Amino acid sequence: MTVAVVLLAHDKPKLLRRLVRVLDGFPIFLHVDAGVPQQMHAELTSALPERVRLLPRISSGWATFGLLEAELAGYRAVCSTTDAQHVVMMTGADYPLVNAEGLAERLGRARGRSWAQIRRLPIRHWGPMGGYDRFVFGNRVRDRKRVWSLIPRRWPKGIRPAGGSQLKILARHHAELLLRIVDSRPDIVRYFKTVWVPDETMIPTLLASPEFGAQRESYHREGNAWYIDWGKRPSPNPRWLDETDLPALRAARTREVSPALFARKFREDSTALLDRIEQDLWPLP
Repeated sequence: MTVAVVLLAHDKPKLLRRLVRVLDGFPIFLHVDAGVPQQMHAELTSALPERVRLLPRISSGWATFGLLEAELAGYRAVCSTTDAQHVVMMTGADYPLVNAEGLAERLGRARGRSWAQIRRLPIRHWGPMGGYDRFVFGNRVRDRKRVWSLIPRRWPKGIRPAGGSQLKILARHHAELLLRIVDSRPDIVRYFKTVWVPDETMIPTLLASPEFGAQRESYHREGNAWYIDWGKRPSPNPRWLDETDLPALRAARTREVSPALFARKFREDSTALLDRIEQDLWPLP
């Protein structure tokens, strides 16, 4: 199979099982946050098919480096145990807008290209400094709030600060490139442990930095394969989708340039909306 999935989850066991079912045939590398209680962990992981492989559990709270560690662990498992040519990085609150066959066909046409939202700084909606404050000052999370130093610092040699979504589809050669960088540049890993929201900054930065070898033409820099409604910015979280969003989902699914392949975010009880997505959007060309 040419597609593998890295899936990060911490709740919604019914939605997770539905995701596993609709991603039929794809190997899925599932990470469950180490902070999830044992009962919820059992609900999320029991009776899964053999193609779902559990990753070692890492504490991966909001805005922490643990989210990035879990993502990288997924890429490492994909690259070492499969021949997949694309890796989908998604969460348990996402859902595909195409069926598994359609997803495999579309990515098969991508010919080694990644689909990752990457924007060079400054990014307007990242605050008055355009996101540079995430890099220039050391950051940490306390009680889901940002705590940061007022002492400026330099970023590691070779990087060009960038940002983007944690959700992405990487070509295999990009996933392998990222693993080579983190294995050979411990200074970069140490640095990004105190960059604000590292899962939105480290991988976009590495792919946007010419020194590391990612070619600009080998990934979609501005597009996003996910439909996400952030409501009124600035907002730390996207809206929960409901059936009133179907027209917008259809428009995203059928747009001429970079049509959306996934959407988020969905609730555990979004069954009626997910049924409509499968009935109304999956058959679209």
